[in-house]
Amino acid sequence: MEQYPEFLGNCPRNVSRDAKYRTRSGGASDGGSVVELVYRATEDERWYPTTEDHPDLCEMVNDVKLSRDLPPHGSFYINEYQQVVVPTARSDRYFYAGQYEKPLEFEIEGRVLSGRPLDSDGTPLSPGAPWTGPHPGIPYTLAAGGYDIKYTVKPKPRVERTIRLSKEIGIDQAKAVARSIRTVKGLEGGRFYVNEFRAIFAPVSRESNWDYVYIGTLDMEKWFRVTKT
Repeated sequence: MEQYPEFLGNCPRNVSRDAKYRTRSGGASDGGSVVELVYRATEDERWYPTTEDHPDLCEMVNDVKLSRDLPPHGSFYINEYQQVVVPTARSDRYFYAGQYEKPLEFEIEGRVLSGRPLDSDGTPLSPGAPWTGPHPGIPYTLAAGGYDIKYTVKPKPRVERTIRLSKEIGIDQAKAVARSIRTVKGLEGGRFYVNEFRAIFAPVSRESNWDYVYIGTLDMEKWFRVTKT
């Protein structure tokens, strides 16, 4: 069985269940594997749609687990580079399963759910519009003051390293990217997400509630360098 390399880029940690995808048993593809999404339909209702249309993706995720002597199925992420990143149980280690470019879509209750930045009528969203799409994505942090963007990696046990956009593309360009997020997110900064469609969305506090808001579409020419291992 192929040995998959450890992924040393931005690995989501401490995110809610609806911020990730997962494979589980069911369906006829890949010996009975489907991709599942947790979707917050309303404050009090969660949907759990599945799709059988991605047997290759299920195989990629499950093979990583099996290569680590773990049972198949479980959480995974697809980042803005279309890289499939798989965490492993009982460990802080994440592994790179490969590239996957086929869009994920889920049908439930007469709706098609995907991470594309579109409203329910298929119209492109404008910055500041409510984000009603699924929440899987890679978390980044807008620094306090709104002038830089960062994430944290764990290159080895008991060591953390902060990766800043200003050190990757320069201070001025990083400020410009951060400004577009700050306009919606606010000067206090905080977490936002980028999904595999390169849509940017974030939770924003409004009247004591947290609502998800669309921020924009990522320009990959002004972003962090791609990382695999």
